[in-house]
Amino acid sequence: MRRLTRMSLAIAAIGALAVCSPLASTASAHAIIELKGVSAVAGTTSAMTLEIQHGCLPSQPTVQVEAFVGTPWRAVKPQTVAGWTSRVTKQPKGGWHITWINQGTPIPFGTATYFPITVAWPQIPGTYGMSVFQVCSDGSTYYWNDKYTPATATADSPPLTPKPEVMVLAKKDASQGTSSKTTSSSSATHMH
Repeated sequence: MRRLTRMSLAIAAIGALAVCSPLASTASAHAIIELKGVSAVAGTTSAMTLEIQHGCLPSQPTVQVEAFVGTPWRAVKPQTVAGWTSRVTKQPKGGWHITWINQGTPIPFGTATYFPITVAWPQIPGTYGMSVFQVCSDGSTYYWNDKYTPATATADSPPLTPKPEVMVLAKKDASQGTSSKTTSSSSATHMH
């Protein structure tokens, strides 16, 4: 039993070092859009959550998050997040800019933060992206905006800071029970 405990502690320590190390896999964290089992349907309004999985490497806590969406997104309304203030501004060329600012103790490096948003989805089905800018307590940043592409000789897959995207389904596809997971491999248009 004692040997198993030491081994478990060693594995946990190695895992913690891997998460905190700048040499950790580029796929170790993302800004993620979560739909919680409800498809995004063109022309409707529903909820999504933006998840920021951790602070900035090597171990900086998060103090501010900004999200940008393009003109096809009809409206966005951030929901209340304890310890954060939010505001939404319409962009001069269309689209929306949401800013969340931490009002208390910065969110520790290894703690995920969730930002629920009510979204009026675009009218046209397709894949839509949300550029996300994360600011940490020392001023370091992540700009989650790189297009996710297959690996090539000069680029890894996924990129270090992939852009979170959401599949918006046609009403007819949503009513047939088609999920975003089963349609994500379709030849949908990418719009941002």
